[in-house]
Amino acid sequence: MENALKGLFSLDHNIKLYIPSTVEANKPVDNTPQVDEALRLFSKWFGGATANRAVGAWNSDKVGLVKEKVTIVESYCTAEQVEEYIGLVVEHGKKLKRDMSQEAISLEYDNKLFFI
Repeated sequence: MENALKGLFSLDHNIKLYIPSTVEANKPVDNTPQVDEALRLFSKWFGGATANRAVGAWNSDKVGLVKEKVTIVESYCTAEQVEEYIGLVVEHGKKLKRDMSQEAISLEYDNKLFFI
């Protein structure tokens, strides 16, 4: 396997932002504008991005169990790109949290989950 990959360019880090499909914990909303914005920003910062749909569930302090569709926007990137842009990713997560009236936004970095 190593011979087949020899000489190929690799990206060693992965950043994911989980974009909810609700506002105020459990009110459904079309998250297309938020997903498109995250794709645009991640592509600008990291050279490209992918969006995947998933179903998530979490316990809200306000309304109890919330089950919703989420869109996970992710990019693979270099250590230098992480250093340069991770602060902007966190700021974008804070903006999503405010704009969508969320208790938290999930940010995954190299298989570790952080709550904004």
